[in-house]
Amino acid sequence: MMIRCSEKHRQECLAYLRQNPSLNLFLIGDIENYGFNQGFQTVFIDKDEFVHGIYLVYYHNLVIASEENRVDPQFVERLVQEYEIQAIQGRKEVLEGLALDAFSREECLFCELNTLKAESVSDPQIREAQPQDAGRIKGLLDEVFQMDNDAAMIAHRIETREGRHFIIERGGQVICQANSTAETAEAAILGGVATRADWRRQGLASAVMTALCGQLLSEGKKPCLFFENEEAGRIYSRLGFAPIGRWTLMLRQKEGSR
Repeated sequence: MMIRCSEKHRQECLAYLRQNPSLNLFLIGDIENYGFNQGFQTVFIDKDEFVHGIYLVYYHNLVIASEENRVDPQFVERLVQEYEIQAIQGRKEVLEGLALDAFSREECLFCELNTLKAESVSDPQIREAQPQDAGRIKGLLDEVFQMDNDAAMIAHRIETREGRHFIIERGGQVICQANSTAETAEAAILGGVATRADWRRQGLASAVMTALCGQLLSEGKKPCLFFENEEAGRIYSRLGFAPIGRWTLMLRQKEGSR
């Protein structure tokens, strides 16, 4: 039976999700940060005598978790219509039972780091970013990922600790960076690993990731990330990341693209 959650379900939801704290990081973080009474977030629990899954709607995104790989396609279709869902995420095994013609499907590896293999690099120009660095970080991310990032949002994330950025500078420019995108007490998702084209293949990405991961591990948080690029995979493997599952992202296709 699907039940719309309220504050009284907090402990039950989090206890279920913490059976797999890394793979359920997004859901744990959103429940801890935003709870059950926000207009942009709605949480449902699938339960009878036992809990079978959690469905979390965040704006127009849906994340599904089920330890027994159980999903209700009819309920998902209802959520897609009611909340105008644009993206659905979850472990590959959970989402395999969904067949939604309006959505494309992408898969990647989900990896976790327990122990750093790489030693920290002593470089005074590797440091944790401050809000005043946001404009230069934006410049790097815009160049590498070919998209327009918001400097004010980056500054806000740094200031509120919603995400931490580690950077490397040369000549007043941010030439390499990596950041956390979501954190809980147990784990953190990493992303935004970027190096300017003329500074690549010098070990800078490994160095900045080592600094970021070292800080997270010292706080008892396991760094986690997604990847599908083979070259990135080699870097992460050298640092000590190991696959713990496959992740599926389903994106609503634009009209006329199907």
